[in-house]
Amino acid sequence: MVLIAGLKVLKGLLLLIVGLGLLKLVHADIATLFSHLLEALHLNADSRILHSLVLKVDALQPHSLFMMSLVSMVYAALLLTEGVGLWFEFSWAAYLTVISTSLLLPFELYEVIERITAVRIGVLLLNLVIVLYLVYQLKHLALHSRHHT
Repeated sequence: MVLIAGLKVLKGLLLLIVGLGLLKLVHADIATLFSHLLEALHLNADSRILHSLVLKVDALQPHSLFMMSLVSMVYAALLLTEGVGLWFEFSWAAYLTVISTSLLLPFELYEVIERITAVRIGVLLLNLVIVLYLVYQLKHLALHSRHHT
């Protein structure tokens, strides 16, 4: 349970950082910042893939960045709530995690079907194991309910 909680908190913190970073970029000249990043990393900006990426970054609108930031921070809040609740072994957190993780399984399965990679299979299997473990915990072990706190 602690491992799942830690994973959720870590993912939540990373998404929170991403969301806050995107929020700071809403009114920035993203294309210029991205070009400086490529130079700092000594990447060849003339490559076809990077050039395509630069064009996509340049086309980002402030509203799109704001929405990406908002979605990232809302999802981070969900992950942090799950993680902290699981850390303290609250049953509501296990239910929340089972529901939210189960909702993503069809999309992850679709991704594996579209293109099989070790990472995609690993993510799908990890989330499936998390759901099954938490369902087992909820059925067989007494997690703290709100009435015990």
